[in-house]
Amino acid sequence: MLGVDEFAVRRGRTCATILIDMSTHRPVDVLADRAANTFASWLRNYPDVRIICRDRAGSFRDGAQAGAPQARQAADAWHLLHNLTEAVERVVGRHRTDLRERLGSHDGRSKDDQPQEVSGRAELDVHGRPRPLASRTRERHQQIHERIERGDGLRAIARDLHLSRATVNRFARAAEVDELLVAAINRPTLIDDYRLHLHHRWMEGCTNASALTSEIQRLGYRGDVNTVRRHLKPYRSGAIPATAPSPHLTVRRVTDWIVRRPEHLTDVERKGLKELCERNPALETPAEYARRLALMVRDRRSEHLALDVWIADVRLDGQRELRTLANGMRRDYAAIQAALTTTYTSGAVEGNVTRIKLLKRQMYGRANFDLLRRRILLTP
Repeated sequence: MLGVDEFAVRRGRTCATILIDMSTHRPVDVLADRAANTFASWLRNYPDVRIICRDRAGSFRDGAQAGAPQARQAADAWHLLHNLTEAVERVVGRHRTDLRERLGSHDGRSKDDQPQEVSGRAELDVHGRPRPLASRTRERHQQIHERIERGDGLRAIARDLHLSRATVNRFARAAEVDELLVAAINRPTLIDDYRLHLHHRWMEGCTNASALTSEIQRLGYRGDVNTVRRHLKPYRSGAIPATAPSPHLTVRRVTDWIVRRPEHLTDVERKGLKELCERNPALETPAEYARRLALMVRDRRSEHLALDVWIADVRLDGQRELRTLANGMRRDYAAIQAALTTTYTSGAVEGNVTRIKLLKRQMYGRANFDLLRRRILLTP
């Protein structure tokens, strides 16, 4: 049983191929490139290869078919989920304008019931000072629209204000400055994912910043206590938000909501995804297709032609990015079917690629390929 993957000899310039004996997890050879012909030529010298574990690279697929037609190819489940995540991320990215609008509050109040001064407070930092980016955005919007009303061209405005044409076009298209302030005052920070937790814990009576920091660090927070203190400063001054803060929507966050197991979503995340799909129905169908495929891969489900039905459905009415993924899966059908019906993975291969990176760092990247190959094969 053979594992195969590529690694960078020179980042962005040269890639080589590592071949792993999956029973011992040890490298058996290193090829100088990742071409299909090179891999096929190597396989012809080893007719006893029966299983080939790989990612979904086309060169390894074609090389295995040409050099070892007797071998069964097995795609790696992690790489398949990674391909799905990339496709969903591109779908969500095409609808990123719908992410600028904040989700509804989580206490049942409508947007009309929320105080109008919320947006004004959002333009202030934790110390009550105007955010420089928000102030600069308002100033530039006013300058550009005043020049446009005088009849100045966009090229001249960009030259006089020392801005790019793309920036001037973006400000010119925005009739109201609020369209631009959404991005200026809602930039993601380390604490965004934990605002709701901090809000609820504060309302429960826990006001110790150190204790709250320890709680959210166990949930994955990577910042320090000072960031939490700055976030809680308005709470201590009496400016407690009337509604629980909603999650800051980004392309990656929404993609994570779609691809993650539904039972692992919190109530807030589940409600936010439902509201987003209701706001933009174009995201509802890709989300459903993504969940179906992710469930098949994670649970190794292939009964009742589930994969064939999924590919047919996506090719019929899926969005462009998912159709591209489905077409690639159709060409790689046998390997993906093996990923759904067997437990073969490329984990040992990925571990050896990490080991190669360590060897390269020990050599300061100054060795030629022959020496690097010998170290890969002979280092215990």
